[in-house]
Amino acid sequence: MAAKTVRPGVFERYPQLATLKGLVPDDLVEREVGSRADEFERTLRRAAAVIPTVRLRDVFPPEIETGAIRLENFLGHWGNVSIETVCKICLIVRFLKPRRILEIGTYNGMTTLQMALNAPPECVIYTLDLPPDREPGIPPSELDRLVALSFRARFGTSTGSYFRGRGELNVVQLLGDSATFDYASRIDGPLDLVFIDGAHDYRSKAIDSENALRLLAPGGVVVWDNYADVCNPEVTRFLLDQSAVLKLSHLRNTMLVVHRRVGRPENVP
Repeated sequence: MAAKTVRPGVFERYPQLATLKGLVPDDLVEREVGSRADEFERTLRRAAAVIPTVRLRDVFPPEIETGAIRLENFLGHWGNVSIETVCKICLIVRFLKPRRILEIGTYNGMTTLQMALNAPPECVIYTLDLPPDREPGIPPSELDRLVALSFRARFGTSTGSYFRGRGELNVVQLLGDSATFDYASRIDGPLDLVFIDGAHDYRSKAIDSENALRLLAPGGVVVWDNYADVCNPEVTRFLLDQSAVLKLSHLRNTMLVVHRRVGRPENVP
């Protein structure tokens, strides 16, 4: 009789998930992530075939990679982007010299702070998150709920706490549900950069992306986080579908996918 194949657990299959141990129950990770891992791997293979993995210089002029950036208090905690990721976001900000940035998903504001430090003084950084006492209209996964609603308190942070009190930075905290938010009444003019890092389900990503593209200026850039992220497989599925209508590129060594709209921004030569 042939030996029975034993499927490895999700922590063996994805060693990077070890950082979740002690933060959320192991059985939740096995249930939420492990149950969708095979489908995620199939989707990722299809996405990798049509969304090229590139360097920054493949999307922007080569000099972007030699730019200097400013970082403060950038280590963050679980749920924040990696150091290489935040560096590449800041290099994009430095290059674009944006007048208006929108971030969907403030979280604790670590990424918001770094973008503000690297934007021109006159740039307005709008950052949107749910009010502390409000549930999203589109129910999140159990894991996403823990990260979004519990981790800030666990790590002693709160919505926007990384930039709170920094009056010299031109950051506007918006509160509301991105699925229903009235951007037109709060944002004054087209956006040069949109960073989408809010809810991670397919429907929310579709709504956030539709709003971003509607508000985007010529030559503007949309950046999505959580591509190729086994914890948030619907992001990869959404971006795979978007690749049929948008030119998308995956930035190497990150979970970022970028789209740069055709056209020349007024502030970039």
